[in-house]
Amino acid sequence: MKRLIALFFDLFKLITQKMPLSRAYLPGKFLSQLAYKLSGSRGENSRQNIMAAFKVDKNKADKMLAKVYSNLGMTLSEFLLQENIEEEEIDNIIEYENIEYLDKCLNKGKGVIIYTGHFGNWELMGAALTLKGYKVNAIVRTQNNSVMDEKINLIRKNIGISIIPKVSVRKAYKALKQGEIVVILGDQDAREKGWKMEFFDKPASTYTGAVQLAERTGAAVVPAFLIRKGWLKHRFLFYSPIFVDRKADKAVQRKILQDLLDTTEEIIRRYPDQWMWLHKRWKTYQ
Repeated sequence: MKRLIALFFDLFKLITQKMPLSRAYLPGKFLSQLAYKLSGSRGENSRQNIMAAFKVDKNKADKMLAKVYSNLGMTLSEFLLQENIEEEEIDNIIEYENIEYLDKCLNKGKGVIIYTGHFGNWELMGAALTLKGYKVNAIVRTQNNSVMDEKINLIRKNIGISIIPKVSVRKAYKALKQGEIVVILGDQDAREKGWKMEFFDKPASTYTGAVQLAERTGAAVVPAFLIRKGWLKHRFLFYSPIFVDRKADKAVQRKILQDLLDTTEEIIRRYPDQWMWLHKRWKTYQ
């Protein structure tokens, strides 16, 4: 089954890359519409989370969820195309806002932790930075399907992104010590490993890696999100950097982590159809 899924992925990638760029979103759109119709219990969980977060009825939640799947379809198609994007093309795709925050922090020589989530086209963030000459490392979860894990990571590596498995904390330390960027997606349920924080007014188990890495290395934490404006059109928004003192106790670290969650929630509330509502974000405390 793993190899059958991988074969379908290769075929899907080939079809997407062979299409005219202006219409290359169509395979992803078709797949996302199919996934929406077949979403079953996962779709119902997402729908309930949207209803609770925005205090809307089932009909409005359904419409929002359909847009979530639409964004994921375009994100998939863009991901399959990104290794073919040339350096001179990236500025026509990405509009950068407040990128000077990133540059000023990198100039300190301690590296930067970009804190983000499964929002907009999060995969294109690393590609957008590597094409502009930044050294980017992404902390990623190993996929259950080892064949697909290799294929997905190969696309990331082909654009110049270095992959750090979640268990390889030392590699993240090393990258920051070398003055590089480490990207952390901190918006998934952390189960027993996380701290109990507030997200959309509900308790959520949250990964602590970004704050603890910053405390131990002196690297700045820069929240950033890639906001979709359309097909192959995005706005890369950087927020003011956050610094964690080397002697910061747990209470201070918790406050900083909550600030990061609040920033994430704020951008999701502005663009609710661009976040991955399919994740069981509140599973630990439900």
